[in-house]
Amino acid sequence: MWKVLLVIASVVLGFALFLSWSNMGAVKQRLAEVGEQKATLEQRTASLAKTNEEIAQLTQSIQMLQDEAESLQTKKVDFDAKLVEGEANQRALDAGLVTAKADLDKAKLLMGDVVLIEGIQKEMIQIRTQIEESEIELTQLEGAVAAAQVERERLIKVAAELGALRVDQEAGVIRGDFQSTIKKAYNQWGFVVVNGGNDQGVVNRAQLDVYRRGQPICRLLVTSVEAGEAVADIVAGSLAPGQTVQVGDTVVKAVRAQTPAVVPVSAPAGGAPAPIPAGGAPAAAPDPFGGGGAMGAPAAAPDPFGGPAPASPAAPDPFGGGAMEGGAPAPAAPDPFGAAPAPAPGEAAPATPDPFQ
Repeated sequence: MWKVLLVIASVVLGFALFLSWSNMGAVKQRLAEVGEQKATLEQRTASLAKTNEEIAQLTQSIQMLQDEAESLQTKKVDFDAKLVEGEANQRALDAGLVTAKADLDKAKLLMGDVVLIEGIQKEMIQIRTQIEESEIELTQLEGAVAAAQVERERLIKVAAELGALRVDQEAGVIRGDFQSTIKKAYNQWGFVVVNGGNDQGVVNRAQLDVYRRGQPICRLLVTSVEAGEAVADIVAGSLAPGQTVQVGDTVVKAVRAQTPAVVPVSAPAGGAPAPIPAGGAPAAAPDPFGGGGAMGAPAAAPDPFGGPAPASPAAPDPFGGGAMEGGAPAPAAPDPFGAAPAPAPGEAAPATPDPFQ
């Protein structure tokens, strides 16, 4: 029995192998057909992409041609307008030429001498050339005069600025804002060294105020100036009672009665400098340290360096000292730091409260 089954199984197995072999050939043939179709599809896809690129290029070329056609159309319209304008100008020139010829014929008939007319024409040309040359020379002269006027006004401004700077330097006026600190203090000898010199506009005889935590300490008078520092004397009578100048104290430009000279914006007609207002220098602001009027007044101020008093009546001491007139001391000005006035000879000095307590 089992032999029959084995034969049947062998037959079935053989038939299955035959079907598998047949189907494998069909599958291979199908795969080959699919590969060919895939290759054909890729070729057609590449061809389609190339065709699309060519279409895009053609579209861009068409757009460029359209833009160029529009530009050419615009140029054609402009040229047509210019042509019409040129024809109108030509007609006007022709009409003017006809009129000029008619006038020339009339002139020839009136003059009766062509040679004389030609001579007059040559003379007119020479006169016209001379007029043009004269106009060119006149223009050059006007330009030279204008340049000289500008240079003159510039020199006037420079001279006025230099004069104002010299007046400020002689008067000890610092231009612009100045704020620095005490570099070194020599209270026992009555002078200090201040940070900042010529590089910050400090000049000799400039007055400086010393502050500490917003409170006034004293006033300084610059006696020597270098590039980065300045030496200044402590003005006698300006030092606050019980205080000494210390390194690091704030130094600012003193508010003075003298105001810097103003440079005129433009010189008046005629080249003369602007007239000084009646009364001389402008009114001075009050000095917070008790100083007097503006420097440069007719009355000479006392020498802050201890020199002899002038013979003429002295102006008030810009540092708070009494003016000497006829050898007798004038009443002392009040101390801006709150110090009591100096007692008269033979009187006891009153007690002064400490302003920094």
